[in-house]
Amino acid sequence: MVAKKSYTDVDPESQPLLGGDDEEGKGFVNPQRKRCGRRCRRAHVWGLSALVFIYSLIHYILPAVHTEIQRLRDDHNIPVPPGIILGRCAEWTSTEGHPDPAEFFVDLDSPMFVSYGPLAVGEIEITQANYTADANKAKVTVSVAFEDHNFLEYVEVCEVRSEGNRERGAESGVGIISVPWSPRQNGRFHVLVELPLVDEASSKRSIQSFRTQMPSFGHTFRDLADYYFQKLEVATLDSSVDAEFVEATNLIIATTNAPVRGTYKVDRDVSLMTSSANIDVNLNLHDSAEFKHGLPFSGTTARLSTSNGPIRATCNLTTTDSSREDYGGRFHITAETSRADINLDFDKAPIEHELLLDASTSLGRAQVTVSPEYDGPWIMEALFPFREVVDTRSEKLPEDPTGRNRSRVLWFYNRGAFVEDGAIVWDHGENRKGQIKLKSTLGRTSVVV
Repeated sequence: MVAKKSYTDVDPESQPLLGGDDEEGKGFVNPQRKRCGRRCRRAHVWGLSALVFIYSLIHYILPAVHTEIQRLRDDHNIPVPPGIILGRCAEWTSTEGHPDPAEFFVDLDSPMFVSYGPLAVGEIEITQANYTADANKAKVTVSVAFEDHNFLEYVEVCEVRSEGNRERGAESGVGIISVPWSPRQNGRFHVLVELPLVDEASSKRSIQSFRTQMPSFGHTFRDLADYYFQKLEVATLDSSVDAEFVEATNLIIATTNAPVRGTYKVDRDVSLMTSSANIDVNLNLHDSAEFKHGLPFSGTTARLSTSNGPIRATCNLTTTDSSREDYGGRFHITAETSRADINLDFDKAPIEHELLLDASTSLGRAQVTVSPEYDGPWIMEALFPFREVVDTRSEKLPEDPTGRNRSRVLWFYNRGAFVEDGAIVWDHGENRKGQIKLKSTLGRTSVVV
């Protein structure tokens, strides 16, 4: 019988560490390490519990306690927001559930509409009046509905004007301001803004600036084809923004948890932002084709941004007639979302236009349908099985927008595991401009020709 070798029979320095391959050492557990592991787990649990408690204390417990204290004090003081100067306030002629509306007239140069406080909730509607009135004033009608007549003690509806600054200048309009805490009151406002009727013989009426900062107010813009906004800013929260037709040089719409919809014509810059909701718009992007030192002075940019919601946009690109035949306008479009689809459809575009398109999502499809006038490269970033180029040339023979009977050609350059690129050109592609880039981390990408 062969005796089992002992570690003591060899040089101690050459002995293996306990618990290596020795069967007798497999069950060895270091008590100190075990105690340390238990202490670490306890410390992690206590640390996580402390973080949860602090977060709940800051975001839920303290605000609830503050609200209950304010309700006990029943403080009717309505603070004036910084940068705002109050004017005439509404005097409601009745305290019933539907008092007579309050009317205001604001200057049309730079109107603004603001709301502050938890009781300022409702809708604002911007339309064009169907009657003749002061051409320099917009009529504002504020209606309110509530359950308890005490509701009007906690809210004011007043004329407001801003303290002018270099960026915005002087603005005036109507504000709805309530106490900063939440009384047990329910009410809802409806603000109707009627822009003056424009004479049919006149050109579009220009408004220098139109701004709303009204959280918890849904916005509706009716057909305002007779008006042109130099700058239009809409800021709200948890409320939708809809437009039948709006035309502006610079347009900014920002909301959360609610959709942005409508038809917008923009000459320079448009930004549509929301979260956890969809963007569904018709975009008419126009490049004024201004030149400086022989180069395009500016292009037109569009940014569509959301999360957890799809983006659907039908885009028409136009430009002012230019003496340069090699310039059809410059357009830069960005579309961003996550866990949802992006679908961009380009119906019409100028010849020789330059389109820079960047559309990205994570778990959805990013798809673009190019216009017949597009002449340039494309890039798709997605996993190999999830990329496709939809070729519709066999269904309908493309017509050359220049009338020179050129052939529509589809090129493929590189097809890798994660990236594929090519070009959509006319004939030999000597006039290639711009770039279309689609990205979907774990979804599909499609280019429809």
